[in-house]
Amino acid sequence: MSCDVSVITPTYNSSGTLKRALDSIYGQSLHPREIIVVDDGSDDWKQSRLIATSYPHCIAIRFIHMDKNQGPSVARNIGISAARSRYLAFLDSDDVWYEDKVAIQHGLMTNQNLDFSMHQYCHDRTRLGCDRDRDRDRDRDREDSGHMSSLSFSPLSSWTPLLRNDSTNSVMVLKEKMVLYDTSLRRGEDFTLYMELLSRPGCRALYIERVLAGGFKSTIGASGLSHDVKAMHVGRMLALKKLADRGCISIFQYLFGISTETVKYPIRVLRVSLRTRVAT
Repeated sequence: MSCDVSVITPTYNSSGTLKRALDSIYGQSLHPREIIVVDDGSDDWKQSRLIATSYPHCIAIRFIHMDKNQGPSVARNIGISAARSRYLAFLDSDDVWYEDKVAIQHGLMTNQNLDFSMHQYCHDRTRLGCDRDRDRDRDRDREDSGHMSSLSFSPLSSWTPLLRNDSTNSVMVLKEKMVLYDTSLRRGEDFTLYMELLSRPGCRALYIERVLAGGFKSTIGASGLSHDVKAMHVGRMLALKKLADRGCISIFQYLFGISTETVKYPIRVLRVSLRTRVAT
């Protein structure tokens, strides 16, 4: 069985992890309608294309290659424009979904007539307890004879991204309500998108209190864009300024955002410094 969901997967020099990500989509208890892999000018794009096109046709899969690297926001926007389904979901090429992610989230979106939803995300599946919690939730679902009966939800507003650190991989959006990613931001683009969507009048949104996706690295001080803690900080501050200028957040939200970010920045720097010392 499949549902009316397009999965957008940007990839950049990630042929080593792309198969793991795609396996997690094909392993869903409810398949999406299509997968759109957008290669962001990778050196290994031919290998990624071979991986993407090697899967069975039970899910339509398209591979789009960009001639030059332009960043994940551009890649996602290309995928959004190419998507044919009613709902959009996102999965980065170095992360995975848990097997009931689509069934649970799509079920909630359709049953509650939502524009937007998010769920909990495990940033580092190598951390003790992450997969144990997943297995516990799966066993509870089986005992309750259904996914939705054992789920907890909470309101989702433009305050939520200010208070939580969630991932693009937790998002599902009604395509007709989608906005494009801000391509001028190399960091903080996810946060900016969430805030723009949730600040729209009448946005119907819920937060699923269940881990349904995960990654394999710490939120800070790891490989990739998150390695540059200062750049993360600057990106977040710039995103808050842009959101305030556009009227997407109130002056109180803006002041709250920059205050919490100012407090969190030196803590992140200290954590990275301590982690580096331990590693050496």
